[in-house]
Amino acid sequence: MQQRLIRSLAVIGALLLVGGVMAGGIEFEDPWIREAPPGAPSLAGYMVVKNPSAEGRSLVGATSPAFGKVTLHRTEMEEGMARMVHQERVEVPAGGAVRFEPEGYHLMLMKPVEALKAGDRVEITLRFEDGESVPVTFEVRKDVGAGHMQHQQMQHGQ
Repeated sequence: MQQRLIRSLAVIGALLLVGGVMAGGIEFEDPWIREAPPGAPSLAGYMVVKNPSAEGRSLVGATSPAFGKVTLHRTEMEEGMARMVHQERVEVPAGGAVRFEPEGYHLMLMKPVEALKAGDRVEITLRFEDGESVPVTFEVRKDVGAGHMQHQQMQHGQ
């Protein structure tokens, strides 16, 4: 009995070390938010959403007490200009994954309740079409470098 408990704790510890969260067959890897200057009207959240199941899943929304509004967006290039396009849903294919990353899909985190700094942790609840809601903890990190577009400088569209 004691060995079983030790093995179970070891497995849980290993899962925590790889930075993944799993719920309802969906896995969330490396959830993070890019740190923004104080007073920034919006931030962006990133992660990898994996679906090892045999059925596709649709991410349809998100909420967080840390933000006035959270929506799904994708960055698109149009005539050399990056713009944000609201997404009603993001399909996560069976046996596949979707990357939420700079210059691609992302969570648009609008009207932060307070300034967030590197090292802070924020809970965001992701909502799927089947009614499942999954809380995921995101870590705030410093900007990864000048190679990525500054989120505040992009055009936001519907």
